[in-house]
Amino acid sequence: MESKMKKSALIVLALALFSPISGLRAEDAAVVAAPATVDTSAQEAMPAEIAPFQTAEVAPDAVIPAALEAVSSANEEAAPVAAQTENLEFVSGEIAALDEAAKKVTVKLYGETEGSKEKSVTIEIDDTTDITDGEKDRDIKSLVVGTEVDVEFDPTSSKATYIFVY
Repeated sequence: MESKMKKSALIVLALALFSPISGLRAEDAAVVAAPATVDTSAQEAMPAEIAPFQTAEVAPDAVIPAALEAVSSANEEAAPVAAQTENLEFVSGEIAALDEAAKKVTVKLYGETEGSKEKSVTIEIDDTTDITDGEKDRDIKSLVVGTEVDVEFDPTSSKATYIFVY
């Protein structure tokens, strides 16, 4: 959703920056202020697909502020998403335990020990967790004990955002 908002904001900004009105010079202002009359009799006979576009009168100083406002609101909406992804952790290991009903996976971390005990992390999986092997999407049923995985998760909530299955 964030990428759709960014694309929409960029389109609005591009239209505002590259519209014919935004590049007017002072001597062209008289042409915009007094639009020419258009003979539409020939257009009525044309099919709608090939009829020329009708131009609308737009105040030049209204286009850019509207585009900037759209970009600003898109950035404000995207800020919480960016804040959510800043504190994610990435770990590698193998699945040590799996509770499919509770949608929890315990991953034994590679190279991590606490004293003589191996370190592990238990993460939660939900419908938004992206589980993949790099070629196709997977689901929680494809995770089995002993499978090597890379996991991206939020340490505060223990919710996994991404699991790569080897």
